[in-house]
Amino acid sequence: MVTGLNASLLNYLSTQGLDNSAANGKATANARAKNNSVTSQASRAALQRAAGTAKSSAANHQLDTAQKKLGSELRAAMAKVGVHLSGAIDISVKSDGSVSVGGSDEDKAAVKAFLKADTSQPSFANRIAEQAKEAMKLSTTIQQSAAISQAAKLAKTAGGVMSLYTSLMHQTSSTSVVFSVSPTSSSLSYPGALATNA
Repeated sequence: MVTGLNASLLNYLSTQGLDNSAANGKATANARAKNNSVTSQASRAALQRAAGTAKSSAANHQLDTAQKKLGSELRAAMAKVGVHLSGAIDISVKSDGSVSVGGSDEDKAAVKAFLKADTSQPSFANRIAEQAKEAMKLSTTIQQSAAISQAAKLAKTAGGVMSLYTSLMHQTSSTSVVFSVSPTSSSLSYPGALATNA
């Protein structure tokens, strides 16, 4: 966990209104347990279908274009100040706003120092946070669409549709977005993302 990066991203995310999902009640937990085996089989296919709609595909494409630009500009800015990554750095932002950084200790320290010293407007930390927020919104929309589709298809009663939908959405409450940057490429991954690299 890189404290300086966490503070910057968390502050930005909190000012943008990205809050934690509300906890669901006991009924949701019971419905989740009951429907878990059924939903796990169909969830991937439903998520792919939801991500494949024209609107979701266009939004995925826009995010991919933005992450390519951000990754390229971040690598160039780091290179200008002598920061060269030895491997990939993964910046993960969860739906509850928590941020973690993965990679070698040396790369994490270099990225932390770079982001702390960054005076560009908007800063790279803010741009990463903004991209994470946009990806989280799109991911939630895709997951909601997939959950509605699954619930309508698998539930046998109207009450069952709501119960299954609630259960499915409860499972998505810990969604995370991961922005990865390496010496030669970048990627943005989230539930419903199209597999892309730059």
